Amino acid sequence: MNIKKFVLSYYENATDDFHIIRIRSPQEALKLHTHDYYQIYFVQSGGILHHLEGSTAHLLAGDVFILPPGIPHYIEKKEAEVDFYSLSFMPAYFQSAKESNKLLLDFLYYLKTQPMESIQPKLTLSYDDMTFTRILVERILREFNGKKAGKDEIIRECVSVLLSIFADAYFEQKAKVLVSEENKNLVLHSIEYVKNHFDEEITLAEVVHLSAMSKTSFCSLFKSITGTSFKDHLNRYRIDRATEYLSAGEKIATVSLRCGYSDFSTFYRNFKKYKGISPHEFVRARRNTKT
Repeated sequence: MNIKKFVLSYYENATDDFHIIRIRSPQEALKLHTHDYYQIYFVQSGGILHHLEGSTAHLLAGDVFILPPGIPHYIEKKEAEVDFYSLSFMPAYFQSAKESNKLLLDFLYYLKTQPMESIQPKLTLSYDDMTFTRILVERILREFNGKKAGKDEIIRECVSVLLSIFADAYFEQKAKVLVSEENKNLVLHSIEYVKNHFDEEITLAEVVHLSAMSKTSFCSLFKSITGTSFKDHLNRYRIDRATEYLSAGEKIATVSLRCGYSDFSTFYRNFKKYKGISPHEFVRARRNTKT
């Protein structure tokens, strides 16, 4: 695959280690490319699709992506008109500032050392962070295009604040993803728990307690993963096992108890609900098939 590599000097007015531009008509970025510098996009208006290997994110006004050097990516215009800022800086740009800003140090190191599949293609900012980011990038662009003495120091400080905001949001968002994955595993564990304990009395309250989640969170996540409620999943699994036992010749009353139903009427009702016939009709149908 032909991947174009950009260098900072590609931009006409770039310094040795920094560049910022406001873009309304992206061209080269629409093709798969990589670069030797860190890059930030902040979407002012419109929308773009940001493509990394194996992941795509839709960035809207106020959204951000930040990439370390060497990550192949490209963007795609999602709307007819788009307006975003592009900031680029070399890895050594914060060599001095990093010593006094641990959050910035950790963030840049984290981005640089993560495997490509772990890099987030999109960062969603809070309203306050989005508003402050807009103020900062406008100031950075104005200073960059100006000729004031000391502008380089002002730009560096503004970018440092900007990255600190992004770092805080990035790690917070990453933590939420990890919690979500952990909760997903807890739900999958509850499904395994049903397989191992379907013949016992199982209540939703008991399983929620084992998951260490709130009832609302557990039920919502369980349905998003399985497509059904916990109660429905439990009863469906029990009835599926019941048909196996009945097919093997076990008595209906015995199967009812063996599948965790202490109340036969509940077993009868659920069997008919999920199989469309009663347990007795199921047994008769199996006998007729054999004869």
